[in-house]
Amino acid sequence: MPNWQPNWNNVRWDWGAADEAVNALRRAADLLDSSVQERLSVAREAQQEWRGRYRDQFDEELARIVARARDLAAQFREAAKRITTASQRASYEQHHREAERARWRREKEEEERRRRRRLRYY
Repeated sequence: MPNWQPNWNNVRWDWGAADEAVNALRRAADLLDSSVQERLSVAREAQQEWRGRYRDQFDEELARIVARARDLAAQFREAAKRITTASQRASYEQHHREAERARWRREKEEEERRRRRRLRYY
């Protein structure tokens, strides 16, 4: 028997849930982007002839809303990227574990063959 042991446990990761989360985050980010464009388009119409203090307040609030939406969309995309990276790492680790198990079995089989050969000669 080889003098080492592979990790016999499978990686615990829900690839389906991870994919769903990534897709939901990307859809939400896209929705935020499109809502920003829609708000800016509608705001341009309102701003054409609007002057005064309330226009300034409106512009400031619009700028805050747009900045927050863009920031939130970027955060959603970053979260999706982190989940994708974690899924890739989990997949790599699972493949690594499976390869190590196969290597361990090959080594064990080779040791058994050598042992049987030795027994035949005695």
